[in-house]
Amino acid sequence: MLKKYYEDVLSIGVEPFRSYYIPFESGAKESKKREESQRFISLNGPWNITPYKSVAQADMFYTKEGKNTIEVPSCVQYYGYDFFQYVNIRYPFPFDPPHVPEDNPAYHYSKHFDWQMSEEKLYILFEGVDSCFYLYLNGRFVGFSQITHRISEFDITDFLVDGDNKIDVLVLKWCAGSYLEDQDKWRFTGIFRDVYLLKRPKKHITDFKIETDIVGQTGLVTFLNRYEGQVFVTINKQARIVAGNGKETFVIDDAKLWSAEEPNLYEVKIECEGEVIFQKVGIKTCKVVDGILLFNGQPIKLFGVNHHDFYPDSGATMSYQNLLDDVLLMKELNINALRTSHYPASPLLYELCDEYGLYVMSEADLENHGTVALEEWDINTVDNLFAIIPENEFFERAYIERQRSNVEEHKNFASVIIWSLGNESGWGPNFEKALAEVRKMDDRPIQYEGLYHIKTRMLGGDEYYKVPIDMVSMMYPSTDWIANDYLLDSMEHRPLILCEFGHAMGNSPGELADYMELINDNPRLIGGFIWEWADQGVKYKSDNLKYGGDFGEKYHDSNYCIDGILSAYRKPKAGTLQMKKIYEPIRFSYSDGKLSVFNRKYFAPFIGIIRFHSADGTKDVECTIAPQDELSFEMVSADYVEAIANDTVVALSQLKIKEYKRFLSPNAIPISTKRGNILNVDTNNVKYSINMDNGSIEAITFGKETISDLHLNYFRAPLDNDIKVKENWYKYHLDKATPRRVISDIGKDYVSFELEIGFLDERPLISVNLHYSFYEEGIKAEIKYKVLNEEIYFLPRIGLSINLDKKFSDLKYLAFGPGETYCDSYEYAMKDEYYGKVIDEYHHYLKPQESGSHFLPEYMRLSNGKSIIIGEGMQSFQAIPYSIQTLSDNGHDWELPESDGTYLSLDVSMSGLGSNACGPLPKANHLTPTEGSGEIFMYFLKGRS
Repeated sequence: MLKKYYEDVLSIGVEPFRSYYIPFESGAKESKKREESQRFISLNGPWNITPYKSVAQADMFYTKEGKNTIEVPSCVQYYGYDFFQYVNIRYPFPFDPPHVPEDNPAYHYSKHFDWQMSEEKLYILFEGVDSCFYLYLNGRFVGFSQITHRISEFDITDFLVDGDNKIDVLVLKWCAGSYLEDQDKWRFTGIFRDVYLLKRPKKHITDFKIETDIVGQTGLVTFLNRYEGQVFVTINKQARIVAGNGKETFVIDDAKLWSAEEPNLYEVKIECEGEVIFQKVGIKTCKVVDGILLFNGQPIKLFGVNHHDFYPDSGATMSYQNLLDDVLLMKELNINALRTSHYPASPLLYELCDEYGLYVMSEADLENHGTVALEEWDINTVDNLFAIIPENEFFERAYIERQRSNVEEHKNFASVIIWSLGNESGWGPNFEKALAEVRKMDDRPIQYEGLYHIKTRMLGGDEYYKVPIDMVSMMYPSTDWIANDYLLDSMEHRPLILCEFGHAMGNSPGELADYMELINDNPRLIGGFIWEWADQGVKYKSDNLKYGGDFGEKYHDSNYCIDGILSAYRKPKAGTLQMKKIYEPIRFSYSDGKLSVFNRKYFAPFIGIIRFHSADGTKDVECTIAPQDELSFEMVSADYVEAIANDTVVALSQLKIKEYKRFLSPNAIPISTKRGNILNVDTNNVKYSINMDNGSIEAITFGKETISDLHLNYFRAPLDNDIKVKENWYKYHLDKATPRRVISDIGKDYVSFELEIGFLDERPLISVNLHYSFYEEGIKAEIKYKVLNEEIYFLPRIGLSINLDKKFSDLKYLAFGPGETYCDSYEYAMKDEYYGKVIDEYHHYLKPQESGSHFLPEYMRLSNGKSIIIGEGMQSFQAIPYSIQTLSDNGHDWELPESDGTYLSLDVSMSGLGSNACGPLPKANHLTPTEGSGEIFMYFLKGRS
């Protein structure tokens, strides 16, 4: 029987943690590709595999061959094994640390390779295995490893035979370490990162560390040899012998410093015992001084995203090309930082961040979030539940090992500027020891959001302020909390980083501009990381993307994994463009014809083009703007302006908005006749049939056109960020509420209603004064309203809606566009005149929801080629091919039926997007007020196109 190493926290037979590097043969040419090293032998490709329902059934697995084949790296779920499961917080197995279920799926991987016996040593390296594995070679036990996202290296020299050698790996779904890996992600299994062999001399360098410092314009590079023998090191044409376990400092005059803006790297060549290691070093410093994060002496801002390892076709397995594409796209979107949420990334990603320039917060593989969901435990507070694991001595070693894995493996990457102890795991003695361990290993600043749980438990003490973590870290605080609770806290002197903000689930996030305004205006605010980079939609046995619950699994967290600022295939959304806007490295300001262009970067000049757009065409001005400097242009008359660098638009600003002259229709003295509860109003050009029982206009006829049911609307298809409030809306039946108590008044040229809106005989929700005034070719609807039920969190919207034939498909408008815009997310767009088709107005989010609104329109026009409907005066409008009901009733975009109409909404007010799925409610000024008023003009023009 296998020893139950999987119910302990130790690894067996694994080499000590070391910095990531790939040795080359002596005399080799420098290469960025590790595959070009003759000492590197990839084991990626087809392996044999046999699944077992339980590890107990896998006894003597190493004496057998796999029955089927699987590609390595990969996740077994994509090969039909086990099942797909997305869980955010809860542990997906019974909580009984360190024990895991007896039915613990196990997978026997096997592969053969040829080896000719020699004096050299041979190592096998696994860059990522979920969750743990036993390793056998030629039927002999080599070792056992856990920590899913570590590099597990084994010396297999003494297990080799001449000729054919057989590797056997048993991968388990769960282990004791799984209690520390309860991250918000799909729970995949398998050898999901690269596997390879390294041929090395009998004596070889084991580890090294490179430290840098800056004195004036001089760079100091210190090489610390952690090998017992001497090595030959060359840096910037300076060559030295570094003694065993010794160190040497190289002085580089007029050094080119590394930053995300200018990722300058120096080549380091390390030679020892017939090997050469090509290492790149970026000269930089990063430290917290007087409550400010200083990078190379400058108070930088981090404009970041949280990056999970995920791609729809392969899950946690990401190819080099996937990683490269992500990094290049981040640069294009003005992102300068990423957090490796919530575990260390592939070493290839760190290399790319070094090369292309991204600041990295490298996070340890540590999260025990599921403890807060243990409702059956007799514990009074969430904070104490969070402390179950960090206060458990059994896991002390594991906490320390996970920090050592993170720091030792990634210490030589220039891009790593902050260490993170983990994510959402409370605080306790294990974290205190983990923090001390990181301090011993490296001097870079340390972050950990879970420290804040001390403060929530404090009873007048100051323990929270004394913990030597370098920065305050928070998830989704409100801007009010930042401005008041944090900045006005007299005991707090550490800078603040938002490790997560701007929850980008579905149509979102809102209020990014509010956060950036605060961050840019205060040196103690470091910046933040939007949650998250890309939707985690799974593509499996179908062209349709799926989320939690789509695979028949019992326990899941639905579509919470569809929360990326980009789609799963990295396609942009409106939120993507809003993020790019607020992260712009160029700030434009315009007043009285004077344009100021400020370079927000601290290290790199802006070298590019300022492009002026006007009715007369475009004008390009080449310029160079020094870091933190400004360039001014006098007498600028352009409509909008762009900053272009390397053929990419990095910033834009609208200077002038196109003027619009309101449509004018003479007042009408209509003819009114009443039949039953219907008031017929004829203005000669337009005929209206008004329902006197509810204030709706049941029919509007102009020429040969008749459209139906212009009515009050106070609902929207819930956003993903409405997930916490929509139950409140449904509780009070806001989606089904109708006018009940109606008082009407018919005048010479108007009809007015006093309405109480509610559901059946329940308490009224809203009172509305609806007043129609008639023009020859249209109406003015004046709406005054008040929310009567103070238990309603806020109204999604209020205004008018009408359902039109789908032939009304041609749209023209002057508003913020062409993408969807809302009161808390419109700055990326330009207010201009746009033409389009209604079918293109709805953005196809994986989970259908509110979409397609345009903020602050001057007008909108819908046409069916023969007739036109015009709307004016509203705060926002929406013309989309689906009804609110259709969007609300369907769980997936691919389940939406064919469009059956054009659904037009003209809003007096529409609430913002916010981040409330994880964060605070939108600010009051971004919510539909509890009472307000507005005027909406609608015109109905016959026989025009």
